[in-house]
Amino acid sequence: MDNRVNILRMFVVAVLIILALRAGQLQLIMGNYYYQLSEGNRLSERPISAPRGKIIDRNNNILVSNKESYNIYLLPNEVPPEIEIEDLLVKLGELTVLDSELLKNNYQRGKSHSSSAVLLKRNISRETLVIVGENSDKLPGILIKESSMREYVYGDFAPHLVGYVGEISLDQLKSFSAEGYNYKGGDIVGKNGLEKEYELYLRGHRGIEQIEVNSRGEEVKTLSIKPPIAGNDLILNLDLELQQYVEKLLEDELYKLREIAEKDPELYPPTGAAAIVMDPNTGAILSMVSKPGYNLNDFVRGLTYEEYNLLNDDPLNPLYNRPIMSQVNPGSIFKLVTGTAAIESLGVKANTVFIDKTGKYTIGEWEYRNWHPGGEGELTFTRAIARSNNVVFYQLGHKLYNEYKGEKLAWTARQYGLGSKTHIDLPDEKEGLVPDNDWKWESQGEIWYPGDAVHLSIGQKITTTPLQLINMVSAIANGGSLYKPYLVDKIISSKNEVVIDFKPEVLRHLPFKKNTFDILKKGMAEVTNASYGTASKYFKDFSVKVAGKTGTAQTSATGANHGWFAGFAPLDDPEIAVLVFLEEGNSSAYTLPIAARIFQKYYGIEQTPQLDSEEVFEGRE
Repeated sequence: MDNRVNILRMFVVAVLIILALRAGQLQLIMGNYYYQLSEGNRLSERPISAPRGKIIDRNNNILVSNKESYNIYLLPNEVPPEIEIEDLLVKLGELTVLDSELLKNNYQRGKSHSSSAVLLKRNISRETLVIVGENSDKLPGILIKESSMREYVYGDFAPHLVGYVGEISLDQLKSFSAEGYNYKGGDIVGKNGLEKEYELYLRGHRGIEQIEVNSRGEEVKTLSIKPPIAGNDLILNLDLELQQYVEKLLEDELYKLREIAEKDPELYPPTGAAAIVMDPNTGAILSMVSKPGYNLNDFVRGLTYEEYNLLNDDPLNPLYNRPIMSQVNPGSIFKLVTGTAAIESLGVKANTVFIDKTGKYTIGEWEYRNWHPGGEGELTFTRAIARSNNVVFYQLGHKLYNEYKGEKLAWTARQYGLGSKTHIDLPDEKEGLVPDNDWKWESQGEIWYPGDAVHLSIGQKITTTPLQLINMVSAIANGGSLYKPYLVDKIISSKNEVVIDFKPEVLRHLPFKKNTFDILKKGMAEVTNASYGTASKYFKDFSVKVAGKTGTAQTSATGANHGWFAGFAPLDDPEIAVLVFLEEGNSSAYTLPIAARIFQKYYGIEQTPQLDSEEVFEGRE
């Protein structure tokens, strides 16, 4: 009997010791773990997405907005301790069409940037939404929340300007974090265009909903809500109707010219095109087009690697923003720079007479030819601009070299903003190159020769962007103010308050006399209105007087020429400046019907049947 009592006592003592040790383990060693677990079972923080700001044209047409979507999250603190998260994600993948490996990768990447909800998949399908809802008991800690995704209302409208969004990269995450901005893995950010340039204004600030849940993860009540803050809206200077018109016109003409070139062995098929319409008195961009383009909503949907590579490897470079990234010879449009230097430094006047006897200019054994075969005889300076006579500008370039070496012409070009970014509100703008003696010595180990000067005088050797050239022509049009081009007119908050009201910004007042611009404008008016002007066929009968300059620039890449036209109207009180660029487009002649139609559209001028790019022009520059 005593033995049995002793055994019972020992058993009770042992049980008490075990219970005491277990209680000590639970309270002292694992107490914090279970405290956090109990808190997690009671409280849950759930994200509330914030809509990104809209992009709107000057007439209040919405260009970019947001549409409803659904995201799927994992709430780690609502996953029971007996369930492994990887197993849960595998189960989620088995029940839906979601890739469990992708879910695991997104969880691993997101958990280090989130203390609560981890984004697993954005923009899930309706089918996935229903499946997850029906199987919520099998998927503890899996949450679906309403969100918004970018909607590009017109799809392929102005893709190079608007840009697109995508999931934040590791480099972007590090960069934003270093600057003190609160981003986390899985966030959607601007990747290019205005979406990238104005990311910090367009982004919304997410909200948080704190709720109480029971032991089964079911919502009991809402404890607090921190509402989201919508992003700011961008109001552009861009005109939707004008932009759409120029886009269609440029695309139609580009592919029409490519078809023509296939049938004519003397022509090259143009590889791209750009057009810009700008207010020369402010720098406001009314239209800017690069062709070919692409559809922005394809990026919202998510391109496969194969689809992206097709775009990226396309020989016509649809992803390339030509107005700000093409760095090519401006051809004869640069003669306006040479003309400026000649008026300012050589005493050239509008009626200064030059002689072109043979259509050739020689320096020693080197011979430089005019675009037009044979001599053109006696020409005044403004007629030389109108005829785009190379021989006259060879003479001027050579004389500038003799008196100033390579410095005066290069200095004049830089005053017009060539060789520098315009600082338009877009990322990835290029600056081009204004060559001079220092550049040539550093890059080629040679000095600047007279031949370099005569080539530069007609727009060879130098590289510019289309935007730089229209900015230069706009400065001539307005009498000497070089403006910073800009796309965004205002930034408006979600409460309709003005965050920023952008004003015209003068980059530089050009150090040239008023008479210099008057002479240049007279020559440009003859280009488009005099019977001998290189563009008069298209503009001489306009009810609005246009001034302009054509340009055909040689390219060493294929032997094809780039085609240019830049001009403004009305002549006496300019309202718009227009530039057209045909990459490897053979001749400036093919830019003229495009430019004429843009002016006609803006001013409501009835189109004439002669504006046909299918004609092959005689004596094309």
